[in-house]
Amino acid sequence: MSRKIFIVSPAWLGDLIMSQSLYISLKKLDKNCHITLYAPSYLHTIIKRMPQVDAIYENPFGHGQLRLKDRFIQGRQFAKEHFDEAFILANSIKSALVPFFANIPKRTAFIGENRYILLNNYRTNKEDYPRMVERYVALAYDKTVCKNADFLKDKITYPHLQAQAQESLLSKFNLDPHKKYLAIGCGANYGPAKLWPTQYFAKVCDFWLEQGGAVLLFGSQKDQNIVNEIKSKLVQTSPYFYNIAGLTNLEEALDLLSMCKAAVCNDSGLMHIVAALNIPQVAIFGSTSTKYTPPLSDKALCLESSQNCHPCFKRTCKFDTYACLHELKPLAAINYIKNYI
Repeated sequence: MSRKIFIVSPAWLGDLIMSQSLYISLKKLDKNCHITLYAPSYLHTIIKRMPQVDAIYENPFGHGQLRLKDRFIQGRQFAKEHFDEAFILANSIKSALVPFFANIPKRTAFIGENRYILLNNYRTNKEDYPRMVERYVALAYDKTVCKNADFLKDKITYPHLQAQAQESLLSKFNLDPHKKYLAIGCGANYGPAKLWPTQYFAKVCDFWLEQGGAVLLFGSQKDQNIVNEIKSKLVQTSPYFYNIAGLTNLEEALDLLSMCKAAVCNDSGLMHIVAALNIPQVAIFGSTSTKYTPPLSDKALCLESSQNCHPCFKRTCKFDTYACLHELKPLAAINYIKNYI
């Protein structure tokens, strides 16, 4: 009988994509295991593009919501499915409650918040795995064998999302099918300390448009101001500057990204989607670090700050200068993407 695995997924898009490396490892170690992912509903369309996941359940609990009785009820419902092992990829105490209430015999995770009582196969050496992807994949192996990141050097397979045909999307957004597209991910939910200056994005867009290409601006509705700023700073207006921020769902964004020749993105969930589609990209790291959550791709060029205060991991700059972002000039991005136009 195949082993039934229950996984509490991360709540952030980028983290979810990086966690696919764990699912790949689990299937390599036991090709017959059955993986069920417990995830927020907004992530389900992306999870469906991960062939390693066999089933999905909705995690209905928002950030900071305890709702202990509801978690208990849901856990008891999952108990009827007789899972063999749970992996808890989120760090909070709350995220470990449902597997505990489900009485899943083996509950595996890094300790995170003080949740010793809720786990029975935990690790406390998170610092031995600098990158998040290493922390995820390490959980697939016995902790007596996998003691640090060195063990994983040849064992991590990068995420790969399955894209689908885009003909209907080309028509929906009135996109020219004969153009070479550059994807721009100019937003980041984290905050302004991740946002590359709009004038830098504009210079990159100008270059691509001048070479006869087209530009696709991705993001959410709240990124409209940033997109409009970029557009206002272009040297000249172009009919091939397509603003689709806030107009796509995650599934549509994934499929549209898959047809792009290159991308320039802030450190964001979109950056990780681009990496999982194996598209050449320039990834911008201001307050954050490539040592923790780099794009998992051999085709990514990361531009990272050299400021003394880097990385601070703050949402806003305490000096109000954002020097970490301003020092990352657009010419480096242009020199990389020009190979793909």
